[in-house]
Amino acid sequence: MSFISKITSRYTIVSNVIKTNEPIKIEYDCKDGMFLITVDGIDYAVIDNVNSPEQVDLKKVAKWVEETYYDGDYKSSAYIPARLSLKEFKK
Repeated sequence: MSFISKITSRYTIVSNVIKTNEPIKIEYDCKDGMFLITVDGIDYAVIDNVNSPEQVDLKKVAKWVEETYYDGDYKSSAYIPARLSLKEFKK
């Protein structure tokens, strides 16, 4: 099964987009050793030291975004994307 065609019980991953139950659009890109997470078109977070999307557990990423997206304190500081550790989101 290819990476982008994986279907989980709660999240659907299609063409670098993580579809959630929430009305938000989570996209990701992996380049220059970074896993970039974009939410509704805004750079949201970066996971360093990632060479391939297969290193990251997308269910954990989606859950983290859903938990932080509606947190007023996080959103007010989200102009600079959060720097996350691969250790927290590793498969």
